[in-house]
Order: sequence, then C-alpha cells, then structure tokens
Amino acid sequence: MLPNLRRFVVIYRGYIRPLVTSQVLLAIATLFTLLIPLMTQRLLDDGILKGDRDATIRSVLWMVLFAALSAIFTIANGWYAVQFAERTAHAVRMYLYKKIQTFEFGNLDQFPTSDLMVRMTSDVNAIKAAIQFVILSLMQAPVMFIGALYLIFQNSPTLVWILWIVIPIVVVILIFFVSKLGALFEARQARLDDLNNVLQEDLSGIRVVKAFVQNDYENHRYDRANRAFRKAALRPMQYAAFLQPMLYLIINLAMAAVLWFGGISVTQGQMTVGEILAFSQYLTTILVPLIVLAVITPQITAAEASAERMFAVMDTVPDVPDPAHPLKLSSTQIQGRIVFENVYFSYSNPDGQPPIPVLKNINLTIEPGQTVAFLGATGSGKSTLVNLIPRFYDVTSGRITIDGIDVREIALEDLHALIGIALQEAVLFSGKIRDNVCYGKPDASEDEMVVAAQAADADRFVNQLPEGYDAPVARRGANFSGGQRQRLSIARALVVRPKILILDDSTSALDVATEARVQDAIENLMQKTTTIFVAQRISTVITADRIFVMEAGEIAASGTHEELLQTSPLYAEISQSQLGGVPT
Repeated sequence: MLPNLRRFVVIYRGYIRPLVTSQVLLAIATLFTLLIPLMTQRLLDDGILKGDRDATIRSVLWMVLFAALSAIFTIANGWYAVQFAERTAHAVRMYLYKKIQTFEFGNLDQFPTSDLMVRMTSDVNAIKAAIQFVILSLMQAPVMFIGALYLIFQNSPTLVWILWIVIPIVVVILIFFVSKLGALFEARQARLDDLNNVLQEDLSGIRVVKAFVQNDYENHRYDRANRAFRKAALRPMQYAAFLQPMLYLIINLAMAAVLWFGGISVTQGQMTVGEILAFSQYLTTILVPLIVLAVITPQITAAEASAERMFAVMDTVPDVPDPAHPLKLSSTQIQGRIVFENVYFSYSNPDGQPPIPVLKNINLTIEPGQTVAFLGATGSGKSTLVNLIPRFYDVTSGRITIDGIDVREIALEDLHALIGIALQEAVLFSGKIRDNVCYGKPDASEDEMVVAAQAADADRFVNQLPEGYDAPVARRGANFSGGQRQRLSIARALVVRPKILILDDSTSALDVATEARVQDAIENLMQKTTTIFVAQRISTVITADRIFVMEAGEIAASGTHEELLQTSPLYAEISQSQLGGVPT
C-alpha cells in the first residue's frame, strides 16, 4: 500500500528524530484523549446521578486536565510534523534537481521542461502535504483503536458487536475509494503537464504570437488544455465528495444503534447511562481517525500518484553514464586530435518504433589545432555530429576518439573540461554579465574575462553599458539582442581556454563583418585549439582549414573552399546561392 510514499520516507533519513518525537507526542496526546470518556462515565454515574458534588467536581477537573494535556501534546506533534514534512520536501527537491543535473540530452528529450517543473513544484507539494497529514495522525489511529477497544471491553462489552459490523464496512469503503482515486489523480497530473506545456510555449513565444496575430488561436489552444485539466481534476474530487458523507452516515447509524440497544440494556439493568455515554464516545473515538483518513485520502492518493511520477524521473538511468573505470585526463595531456570511426547514430524513438539513423558511416579526422567546419542544410546532421564529441549523446555504433582515446572511456567531467562549446541557442542566466562570461571558469581573472570578451567582439558593447561587466542580465538574456547574446555565449566558451572549441551555428545572428572579426580574433587567441564551426552560411566556413559538407546524415564532400568549389556540386550550388558571382 502506497509503496512510492514509503520510498520517500525511507530515502530521507536525515531528520528521523523529529518523526519519532512527533509520534511519541501524538501517542501521549491520544492516551489523554482516551481517558476523557472514562471521566465522563464517572461524572454521570458516580456524580450527577448519585448527587455526589465532590465526585462531579473531581470528574470535571480531571476531564479539563486531560483535555489540556491532549491539546498541548497535539500542538507539539503538529510542530514536529511540519518540520519533518518541510525538510523532506526540501530533500526531495534537491534529490530530484541533482538527478536532473546528471541527465544528458537524450534524457531531457524524454522529459519536457514543463513536465519537470510540474514534478518539482506541484508533485513535491502534494507529497509534502500527504506526509504532513500522515504524521499528524499516524500513531493516533492504532493507539485510539487499541485503547478504546480495551476500555470498551472493560466497561461496556455488551455493545461491542456494533463495532464488528461498522469497522469492516468503513474499511471496505476506504479501500474502494483509494483504488479508484489513484489512477484519477495520476491522469489529473498528466493533464497538468499538458497545460503547463502549452503555457510555457505561449509565454516564451508571446512575441511570435503577437507578430502573427494568433491571440485567438492560442486562447483556444490554452482553453482546450485547461478544459481537459478541469475535467481530469473534477473526477477524483467527485469521488472524494461522496466519501466523507457516506462515513458520517455510517457513524450516525452506529450511534443510533448504540442508543437503541443501549437503552434496552439500561431497562434490563445490564448497563448504566454513563456506560452508554462512554461507549458512544469511544465509538466516536475509534471512528474519528477513519473520518480523518477519509478527509486526507484524496491528498494521500494524489501524493502517491505524484510520487510515482517523481520516481519515473529518479529511476531514470542517464543515457550517457560515466565509465566504470574512467581515465583521468588533464588538459596538458590532450592535443585535440579527433577521429570518427564508422559512426552511426539514431535518436531513441518514444513510440517504440525502430529508430531511424540520423548519422551514417561518418569517418573523418580532425588534426590538433586545426579549424574545421561542417556545412549543410537544416536537418543534415551537423549539430548532432558535434554533440557526440562531448558525449551529449552516445554513438549508436562506431566510436569517437580524442588523441586515440575513446570518449566513452573518459570521465564526463574531464571530457567536458576539455571542450568549450557555444550552442545554437545562446542561453544566458539572470545575474551579471561577468557571471555569464565566467560561468565555465568562476575563478577567471578580470584580464581573462576581458580577453575572451574582446575575442568574441562583446567587449565594445559591454563597455558602453553604465555598469560594464556588472550590468544585469535578465532571465535568458532578454535585455540583450540576439547578436549580443551570441557574442557573450562565445566569450563564455573562450574564457575556459579549451583544447577543443565547438561553435554550433553560434554566429548566425551576427553580420558578416562582425562574424569575420570574431573568427580572426578566435584564430589568434586559440592557435593551439582544435576549433569546429557548424554553420549554414558560406561566409562562416570559408576560411576553415577543412570543410565537411553534410547531406542526409552523411559526409557528402570535404576539402578547402577552393577544392570544394571544383569537386562538390552541392557546395558550389550553396556558394552560388549565397555569394553569387562575387569572387571569394
């Protein structure tokens, strides 16, 4: 029962003392609560009905004392329960976040950003609420049940049979509802993923929506997702709405049976009025935890569904694992010679269909310090190819070596330290410009930062800002133009002084003159670095030592610009379409 929630409690052992303390306090509070009906019986039988004023006062004082102590211990239990639930939620969020940090590109393809955000917020909060509710009542139910049952057998055994009828009925109803609610809450969270996915797309692309006057279309799209979520959210709540009234009906019927058959027992001299009243209170004491369980059952069931979704992430094995016995390398040991040997690659197919090769029969060599470029149309496999070098994905077959060492034998941390990369999308983080430029090398000196920025042609526009390198960066660099973001992204890759530099279409937003300045500066700064350009523009690759022309996942031709003009019709066609008859 609830295996995933149990896993969360087992995972987080670091704050077990408050959990144990809270349950001890709750057990003590429950024992004091159980003594109140006993005092009620004495108040009625020994005090009021016999006209004994002292017995009445004593019984009332004991009841007040037990009620006060029960309240104090219950409040203390609540404090510790909140502590444990909040700390568990904190631990779960960190555990999940660290797990996501181990994912490579293939894993991130499986879990969209909006999906992960829901799991780290809504699902974690659902788990936290359930854990808190469970802790608040975990020891209450067994202590109350056993204690009340013992006291009933001691004082009112005549009506015990009512309990044996009521309790199984309540348990069967709870099991039925729990079995129904689990799948419904899981479906609700899936629709919430869809809703958040639409929301994230719309908000991130709001400028495109406005530019193409598609407000009405996006409103309808969001409304469809919102309606689907509302429908999925209503179904478990409709089931839950029936649960509590049904249990109250059963309890009221049980109380009616107690009064009816208890009254008969009183007339026959088998029970006293005080015993009937005490039995009624004990019956309520036993059934109240079940009522509480009915109230929190939807939360617990929702949390179980959320926990299952969380463990789908936590149990995911990274697509690109570290080698069992990695080779430890330093940048001084690496020259930067890259070789692709019969490399094939296919993206995993989520629908179970056979994967289609994206790269086929890739064989090439890049010498140390050489500048090479990959040119081709969109979808030709350029970015996929260079993403295999730092092992963002692993080859399907064949191998890639750096200085003769298979990249799969190098520790990922060491491999990534050798490579500086500016991806297609120039993502900046909120903070300061210096934080973004020095992101890969936080201890970089001011001179190192400035030199990298100058090579990326970013220093000029940065110095025009009042705060210079301390100028703020909005989320995703929204306060900079596309070209400025790309130049800062290139500077970030240069500041680490990598042995291998990959610029994945990272100058596409720059004009030709700026691009030429950046390329010249990089060539002067990174003379001993193996540099790889990925581009669709001839102007980006024209000065490369070697150009690889890609088509449909294969290398169609290779050579210098002049050689390819003579030997590759595809390259000549691209050159003609972009440069026309202008001499090169």
